[in-house]
Amino acid sequence: MAGTKMSFLDLGRIDADEGYFIRGCGAGTYSNPNPEATVRRVAVIATVIEHPKAGPLLFETGCATNAREEWPTEAWEAFPVTVYEEEHHLDKALEAAGYGVDDIRGVIMGHLHLDHAGGLELFRGTDVPIYVHEKELKEAWYAVATKEDIGAYVPGDLDWRLNWQAISREETELFDGLILRNMPGHTPGLMTAQVDLQNSGTFFLTSDLFHVRDLFEQGLPQGWLARNAHDWWRSYKWIKQLQQKTDATMVYGHDAEVLEELQAQAKFFD
Repeated sequence: MAGTKMSFLDLGRIDADEGYFIRGCGAGTYSNPNPEATVRRVAVIATVIEHPKAGPLLFETGCATNAREEWPTEAWEAFPVTVYEEEHHLDKALEAAGYGVDDIRGVIMGHLHLDHAGGLELFRGTDVPIYVHEKELKEAWYAVATKEDIGAYVPGDLDWRLNWQAISREETELFDGLILRNMPGHTPGLMTAQVDLQNSGTFFLTSDLFHVRDLFEQGLPQGWLARNAHDWWRSYKWIKQLQQKTDATMVYGHDAEVLEELQAQAKFFD
């Protein structure tokens, strides 16, 4: 939409075994039963979408400031935040992009895992709407309440006093030129965002439907972090078709190289 502009925020780096992202990486085989593990450094990313009618919106929020203390030990051992300077704190990254936390008029959550929802701590005590798919909200609450998947979700990120706004449809145009789609696989309620810009064209913010570009560009199946392989393939085919139709620029949930390439191109896209 004319007047919309978008900025990408660098919220630090996580180191993790590549098998979490890409199926089969590091797996033993008959001829190589004990392969050496490959650790991949990935980015934590958020996006500011400044919409002419809705105001500045935030897509995802990164990790909590004190993630080392808040995260379950098992989660930190698997996904340690290894690069997290003051500039990577959400409030400072927003400031560098020209925004204050108080400027944000809405937060869109691709999903609620601990490395995406931690920054919601900055919106406690406010009436800022937090848009999330109802399937994701239910999944997260159930996971924490039953402790079946508490390692992926942090109870503090699910504060009932936040202004949760549940999206129920498979596809909805939240605001002009901003389309949200439920694309499950990584989690049941994961949402991607399509942002249509007047000069820079269409962008797809994929959250963790694709952690890194390899999954989309090479058609590689998601690794150990996939919850449902059938759903993931369905979502992959859907967004692949949409990308071919729109020639959209893809922004992946954690790809550090793609983030750095985009930030090198421009401070913001419009």
